[in-house]
Amino acid sequence: MDYIVRLENVTFTYLHRKTPVLKEINLEIRPGEFVSLIGPLGAGKSTLLYTMNGVIPHHFPGKLEGNVLVEGLNTKEHTIVDLAKHVGLVVEDPQIQIFNITVEDDVAFGPINLNLPEDEITERVEYALDVLRLKELRDRHPRELSGGQQQRVALAGALAMRPKLIALDEPISMLDPIGKNEVLSAIRELNRKYGIACIISESGSDIEQVIELSTRVLVMDNGKIILDGDVHEALKDELLQELGVGLPQVSYLFLALKKRYNLDVRTPATVEEAVEALVDLIEKRKLKIKKEAIEAFTKYTSSGGKEIGKEGESKSSGKPERKPILIASNIWFTYPGGVTAVKGVSLKLYEGELVALIGQNGSGKSTLALTLAGAYTPTNHDSVILVNGEDIKKMPLHKRIRYVNYVFQNPDNQLFSARVWDEIIFALKMVGEKPEVIKKIGKEVIEIFGLSDIKNRQIVDLTKDEKTLVAIASVYVLQPKVMIIDEPTGGLDRKSATQLMRHLVEMKNRGHSVVIITHDMRLVYEFADRVIVMHEGKILLDGKPGDVFSQFDVLKRAFIVPPQISRVAAALKDYGVPPTIYKVEEMLELLEGG
Repeated sequence: MDYIVRLENVTFTYLHRKTPVLKEINLEIRPGEFVSLIGPLGAGKSTLLYTMNGVIPHHFPGKLEGNVLVEGLNTKEHTIVDLAKHVGLVVEDPQIQIFNITVEDDVAFGPINLNLPEDEITERVEYALDVLRLKELRDRHPRELSGGQQQRVALAGALAMRPKLIALDEPISMLDPIGKNEVLSAIRELNRKYGIACIISESGSDIEQVIELSTRVLVMDNGKIILDGDVHEALKDELLQELGVGLPQVSYLFLALKKRYNLDVRTPATVEEAVEALVDLIEKRKLKIKKEAIEAFTKYTSSGGKEIGKEGESKSSGKPERKPILIASNIWFTYPGGVTAVKGVSLKLYEGELVALIGQNGSGKSTLALTLAGAYTPTNHDSVILVNGEDIKKMPLHKRIRYVNYVFQNPDNQLFSARVWDEIIFALKMVGEKPEVIKKIGKEVIEIFGLSDIKNRQIVDLTKDEKTLVAIASVYVLQPKVMIIDEPTGGLDRKSATQLMRHLVEMKNRGHSVVIITHDMRLVYEFADRVIVMHEGKILLDGKPGDVFSQFDVLKRAFIVPPQISRVAAALKDYGVPPTIYKVEEMLELLEGG
């Protein structure tokens, strides 16, 4: 049989909906393929994956027209249990798939139910734990892990099953950058070693990592597959940009160069391809590097702001110090089980800055953030957290949430009102504001976040990006001086993520200190004024993005991969390119036609 999954003229409409989510899909996934399924939110990617192992139509009811064949088995006629032996599905929310009391038990659950010999079960479990960096967590309860660690557990369970096809729905959004690469490389190894095919959906945040490993790219929009080809065909023009998914940095750079200087060159998908092409163009004098632009960039970046600091310290550039909003000193936090997540952290947050808090899964980012917000109390008695000079640990709740507040990674863990308007004004009611004040502030915040069209909608009917906006707005009504937002764009496409980040930039411009906890490096280098890198409960680096991203060896310890443009700049250092360049626009400024 030359296919694993075949879709024959498949159209699917969810129960109680009039418009089909999938429209006349014809598709084959063959052994050994590594397929990226790319498209904006609402394109139908998740639904397409759900058809491949019988979740549709057996779990999600609706009208399924056409046939889905899994190695000759019609999904309408076979159970999900039967089909799971052939196709493994990993969904975006790992908590849905994790249910055992230890990590090791959860990974072993699938192989055990296949009735495999004990030694083979052990081999598969050890392999999955190893490649997903879970060996040290094998005896931990999955519910005690961070979101990224839980995502790795769910992936390990799928890898241990070794089905003929692994279907992955936004599977690496919560992972640290090196973790993303490790997971994808592990899947690619299974793909090559065992011939296991893979199809992975992607809305844009991890497109750089996903697309460079792919042998085939499917692009979806509005329920249809609008492109089916190889990687370079998908990147040859601005289709992905126009759909709101976005492009890898190096692809965007070359499309801009080709348009500006009429260059005849293939759009690269990887840093290696980009460097090779740039060196060739420079050597053939079709491009040249502007020395005056390098001098101007170097002068600009060295003239102000904060220089790079290590282990939580920053060096003054000679400019007057801004007055900090929040001062934290010697913060320690140990969980009841004995895991120390934060180890003596000290930092300052300033008004009018957007800070990216990054680091590997389990590095202590969320624990630190929840401690700064007062949700957790430091476990050492000599810690200090001051906001505008006041001790936040001694503040009553109704006052504290107006100084520092926190937005959870999953908006469903935060939203509980029936309607959007009720959720927006809830906090104002809780702190005892007068009805006329509640109405006035509620209307202003609805307008600021562009929620007027959905203010009367039921929250359960909202999309992921709409729920995230409502969650942020429901905290913003209190006008906290510091807002900490955990993974604000997880699962969003590039267009939705950019729109949300623009709201956060507006908050920053109004004088708030905005902190985002994220694994999306594109958000960091596009929007952050400052980057704090955590590693094993401590601050490893703290400074301007360009300075931080140029510290390749230090970042590697924290499982952070610098932006593609940073890596291109490092490869072109012999041509005088500054190592602190990290944006496409900066690189474009240094290059001109020969």
